[in-house]
Amino acid sequence: MPSLLEEWFEQAISEKHINYIEYNKFTDRKRIGEKVFKYEWKVIELTVTVALRCLKVDRSIDEQIIRDLIDELKLWRRGSNHSNIISFYGVTKDSDGLQWTDKLLIAKGIALGLLYLHDNNFIHGALHPGNILIHEKQPKIADLPSMLMNKMTLDVDLIGVMEYTDPQYMLGAIDNPNMKSNVYSLGLILWQISSGKPPFQNIKSDMSETKFLVMIYRGKREDPIEVIG
Repeated sequence: MPSLLEEWFEQAISEKHINYIEYNKFTDRKRIGEKVFKYEWKVIELTVTVALRCLKVDRSIDEQIIRDLIDELKLWRRGSNHSNIISFYGVTKDSDGLQWTDKLLIAKGIALGLLYLHDNNFIHGALHPGNILIHEKQPKIADLPSMLMNKMTLDVDLIGVMEYTDPQYMLGAIDNPNMKSNVYSLGLILWQISSGKPPFQNIKSDMSETKFLVMIYRGKREDPIEVIG
């Protein structure tokens, strides 16, 4: 279901109130500030340097923040036709940021890293996306837990990432995460890579943590992601 911001964009673009620029037209990206990137933008035979402000649209973002952003865009559209006011060229959309070839390479890299740990009899106590670092599209598993880490320490570390954690461990059916627990976590990470969003967003917010864990323990899973094209 489209968000309020997406609906407004679609209407403004269709009515030609705002110019839409294909994201692949931007090249030579360079970060110049928080959430701001400098791009070379090729227009016909000219190259124009522009600043692209990046907004990550979260389904849980407050509606008032979206309305404030829409008001800001309306002001930009009306007030940027002056030599001393920064020009507003339009909007663009990076639907994902990763192509399927990139996703497959990242997924394979994480799986190979976990296989190496298991081949050397290591169990990762808290495998989730926050412990996967990406360097030049190459994933690196981080935060390897101490072999002396006790259950209480693990429980504290897992607050906020339970959706990636083996429900058998969280509900006390097993004392510590094991290799199967890691494979479960890997499956959720792979689902997030393929879908582009965290798992169980639509159901987790509507129930208690215990009820959520019991539901997962009983076999609730996300639907597979279909690759189109």
